[in-house]
Amino acid sequence: MSTAKPALVPVRQIPAHELVVDQMRRALELGQFRPGDRMPTERELSDMLDVSRTTVRTAVAVLEREGLIAVRRGRGGGFTVQAPEYDAAEMRREMRRNKREVRDAFDYRIIVETGATRLAAERRRATDLTDLYKLLNGMETALQTAMDDQSAQHTTDFQTLDSAFHLGIAQAAQNDRLLDAVADARRRMWLPVGAIFGRLEPNANDYHESILEAIDNRDPELAAARMEAHINDTRHTVESWLKR
Repeated sequence: MSTAKPALVPVRQIPAHELVVDQMRRALELGQFRPGDRMPTERELSDMLDVSRTTVRTAVAVLEREGLIAVRRGRGGGFTVQAPEYDAAEMRREMRRNKREVRDAFDYRIIVETGATRLAAERRRATDLTDLYKLLNGMETALQTAMDDQSAQHTTDFQTLDSAFHLGIAQAAQNDRLLDAVADARRRMWLPVGAIFGRLEPNANDYHESILEAIDNRDPELAAARMEAHINDTRHTVESWLKR
């Protein structure tokens, strides 16, 4: 009989504003709001999240300090999403200190995203394909713009669409729990990848095109294999970056 004791820890009462910060940060990090977008107003956020306006104000103040949103006060003011700023050197040091966590994050992505991609190829609807091709074309336009002007804003625009594309594939799998898992996996890698890919390469969209082709052709195994190759390619890029 096992003598191991249950791993019970004290329960902390989580303040409401921290829960709001977590939801809003997740939406921003996953690219559900793009840099330059106006966010819902304080009153709208209060209604959407079913919390007081004071709670919303406290949460917004946290995100403003983190540089994720800009707040314009007074008449006609509001909340605007800002492009995240990355300290690549500090990010590299942090990831080197946590190599196990980086490895685990990529393992997690491969497991959940290949599963979602396989199901998407089996279950995708015409509307899913329409949405995914629209995102693919948007990424191609963003990539061409970035080739002409490699600014942080254009890189972030591409990354935002990239996240939406991966979430769109998970949506096409028609499994809510898997969609949540993919969103969580994407969120874990958002900041590190954003710091690394300060510059986009001309072939940055090639994997997306080949993955969508397999989904369109209802080829689950090929779609999953291409997604795994895509994530492993990113993994190898990150590993090379950490060795510099």
